Amino acid sequence: MIGSITLDRRDAERPGHVRPDGGDAELGYMFLPEAWGCGYAAEACAAALDWFADALPSEPVVLCTQTANSRSMRLAAKLGFTEVERFEEWGSEQWFGVWSSVTPSG
Repeated sequence: MIGSITLDRRDAERPGHVRPDGGDAELGYMFLPEAWGCGYAAEACAAALDWFADALPSEPVVLCTQTANSRSMRLAAKLGFTEVERFEEWGSEQWFGVWSSVTPSG
């Protein structure tokens, strides 16, 4: 195993939400350093987001990462997440973004 990705519900008591009642679907990932930069995280996360878009078509997905983790922030942008806010948690600044399979019309 070189890593894992998760799709869980974000705890409503934590900072960062796009739904007023909390409980947003949250994408998480963690890979071994030797797997970084090989595209595995991008491929696995994109597949999970595609599955999620089919299962719950109009529901957004959120992602939170430390702003100091530039690789993770680049991955979030590559996957199509857009920044919603930044806040302090776990002793460091966090980047919080949202992804949606729904394309705005216009």
